[in-house]
Amino acid sequence: MRVLISTVTVMFVTGAYAFAVNLSDCAGVIRVFGDSVSWMSSCFVVGDGSWAIASADAVIEKVGPDVEQPIRKPIFISFYTGQAWQCELRAYDKELEIALLKLPIAGLPAAPLASSTEFTKSKTPTATLGQIMSGEPLGGVWPTEVYGITREKRGSEYRLVVGQWNAKNAALSEIGKRNWLFLSDIYPDSPIPNGAMVARGSNVVGVYLNKLTIGSGKQSVSFGRCAISPQIARYLSERGIDTAALYDPPAPTIKREDGAGDAFQLRAAIYSQIGAGRPGEALERAQALVKLRPSEADAHLLLGVALTGSGKFEEAVKAFDEAAKIDPKLPTLRTSRALALIGLGKLSEAEADLLKAVEEAPDDVRPVTALADFYMGDEKTYDKAFTYANRAQSMAPNSPAAKLLLARVEKRRKNYQAALNSIQAVLKMAPKWPDAYYAAGTTFEESGDLVNAEKAYRKLVELQPQNTTSLITLASFLADRGKYDEAAGLISKIRELNPPQPILDALKELEKKVKGAKESAEP
Repeated sequence: MRVLISTVTVMFVTGAYAFAVNLSDCAGVIRVFGDSVSWMSSCFVVGDGSWAIASADAVIEKVGPDVEQPIRKPIFISFYTGQAWQCELRAYDKELEIALLKLPIAGLPAAPLASSTEFTKSKTPTATLGQIMSGEPLGGVWPTEVYGITREKRGSEYRLVVGQWNAKNAALSEIGKRNWLFLSDIYPDSPIPNGAMVARGSNVVGVYLNKLTIGSGKQSVSFGRCAISPQIARYLSERGIDTAALYDPPAPTIKREDGAGDAFQLRAAIYSQIGAGRPGEALERAQALVKLRPSEADAHLLLGVALTGSGKFEEAVKAFDEAAKIDPKLPTLRTSRALALIGLGKLSEAEADLLKAVEEAPDDVRPVTALADFYMGDEKTYDKAFTYANRAQSMAPNSPAAKLLLARVEKRRKNYQAALNSIQAVLKMAPKWPDAYYAAGTTFEESGDLVNAEKAYRKLVELQPQNTTSLITLASFLADRGKYDEAAGLISKIRELNPPQPILDALKELEKKVKGAKESAEP
């Protein structure tokens, strides 16, 4: 049974005053939205309560074998308040393997970092790289506690909790230009989230980065590899953060309100459903969040997103307008509202919102992308779509989604070769991205190259053999080509996957089409 530290209080005493610090209050998660996936990672607050530290991997999307991109504007959700804010990636270091995020507020509980004297006075055991790679147990007794947000099953549901692990042994090793801390004899034996706090008493001595397993000894030995606090503090201070606040944070000024735990769980679940491309399924939780936190703008924003995903565009606009009354500058508010307005057919109002969103956030590629998508809806504005798609590509040069957006615009303009060139550039970056193969298939098909269209659709199904949308795309194409038996086989396979009602409705129409075509073809 994992121990939770939600109710554990430790004392942090400074020279001038003393205040209670609960390290779980400093924890949070970041929800990151990449081009092809979204993910959630543990992190924690430091300094004056306006900065968060995460592992570098938490903010980098691996686009393909040789391409990656940092995600500049993730969402931070505080375990202490249950609130969420869009934060900004200020820096990341792949060598030190940490990322620095700036929050739009200050005064959250912050974890104090341990200085270098913690390692010297407590005589941290040391080890060489050779000893680590030998696969033999190493280091000595140097107890630490690890705190990080992880997912646990409670009854029939999963919840995010601040879990605690205890490591009995440790070793400090100099590898390359850095010193790394290796933890061992960790209990319980369950996955520790990257970005977790490693503490001795009330001070954080490191950031947990990953589990390292060495199998060259008599048996496999696993270590928890961590970046150490003095090197982290040095990196942060070089980026303008007050060093004194890193070691001795001020008392928090933000108070914990009733229902913070429920708000945290609701927001985490809502963002997970949005990240999975199912915002409509978050409606019930979004309604509960607004009821719990009616004065928080982003609660109304999330409700609007869920309503838009449910096709309730009129109600969505009202939710967005409620959010605007509280915070008219809330990030993504105008862009989200515009999508609901498009659903209502209020195109001029939607365009105005998107243009204003681009003006208010000139460094944010999302409203630029949305505006390019918007202008693709009318042949008269294809040139504007092309302009904004190019702008998105220049803002995010390592984004396959931005290149694919440009390909879609070129396809609309019937510049098929230009579209295919962009798709090939996408596939060079992300050779296993299904969206690119779907785009290739539709572009080949529209241009009349049916042989390559079929190859692209088959590759799409190869990459997503259980995806009903991909399967029905290939089945429909094969039916149009007169390959009725194979199309019928795919239809049967789709039914076995228990697809949602919209897919079942589409299947019925496709079955009628296949049956009618087969009967017409019979002598």
